[in-house]
Amino acid sequence: MTRGHIVSMLNTNASGSVVAPPPGSERHELLDHPAMVSAARSCVFVKEVARSMGFPTRTISTAQLLIHRTYIHRSTPPVASSDLATACLFVAAKMEETIKRLRDILAHSYINSLSQNGGTPIDAQSVPATVTDKMRPNVLAGEQYIMDAIGFDFRTTHAHLLYVKLAKLAGVPRANIAVDGWTILSDSYFTTLPVQYPSLVIAAGALCLAWNLCSGSPRTGNTQVFQSFSGGDAKPPAARSKGGSDTTNRRGGTSNGSGSRRSGGVATSSQPRRRPMSLDLNAEWWLDFCVATEDIQGFVRQIADFYLLFFNSTVASAEYIERHKSGLPSKEMSQKIGQWRMQLSSATVTPVPP
Repeated sequence: MTRGHIVSMLNTNASGSVVAPPPGSERHELLDHPAMVSAARSCVFVKEVARSMGFPTRTISTAQLLIHRTYIHRSTPPVASSDLATACLFVAAKMEETIKRLRDILAHSYINSLSQNGGTPIDAQSVPATVTDKMRPNVLAGEQYIMDAIGFDFRTTHAHLLYVKLAKLAGVPRANIAVDGWTILSDSYFTTLPVQYPSLVIAAGALCLAWNLCSGSPRTGNTQVFQSFSGGDAKPPAARSKGGSDTTNRRGGTSNGSGSRRSGGVATSSQPRRRPMSLDLNAEWWLDFCVATEDIQGFVRQIADFYLLFFNSTVASAEYIERHKSGLPSKEMSQKIGQWRMQLSSATVTPVPP
């Protein structure tokens, strides 16, 4: 699903008529759209609830992906955003077979909502049954709404698992590059990038960006990623398959990334080949996995733009900070990408004063 397609769906109401897009720059039209504002807040909410319950990363990312898919297809849910986020976590827990009782999820959701509203946090076991019973109908209605919105399509591929495999093939140090890439990958789930690109592109893009951030200088890293930073506004490729990380309609066919080979962003047919046993991160290694260069560049541009919202005083505002609060993004990663961007000859980025 392309970025333009997502914007078009968001600007089309349930009756099929096109509504006026919200004011804002074209570059940040997704982040500034009211539906995506609600989705971002829901992603922060669901991550805080999931962490308090000890859910693994794959369940958290699946829940965040469900939130974006739901808001993209149906941007006006009939329940509150917190109830929809809770329902997404409940569905994701069943999808990933990390099932917990609905009452426990409702209790932690209530505690999180209570703390956000300035209330005194309490233990989950102390939440009265009358409170969770009152929340239950709305969350179950949200669950049905989610399944209708995604067309009962529960297929997904975990970008985090693919990232671990790529990092091991590349032999990157765990202390810096591997950790930075993991942070970038996790933060990307607060955006629509996992809907726009297959999981392999998300994993490869996170590794490429992390490698370049640790290269010492923008001009000593990978040339293609350097061009992504030094380019202008992020523009989606002219043609892309509709499938993101949640479908099997991949570029080239199947969900494991096999299919047509691409060179420099142009598809060329070739026979399936054996995956490399190691990766040269200075080269365009992603082509060996049938990942297009234009997709890597598109991912890098958009995730960098997202981080720069919290680093650049001419763009970032209290609205973005308030929207994500402590959930996103990684302050350290925002500083790294901001300083990296400042090193480019065309950069005019000014850091936000502490």
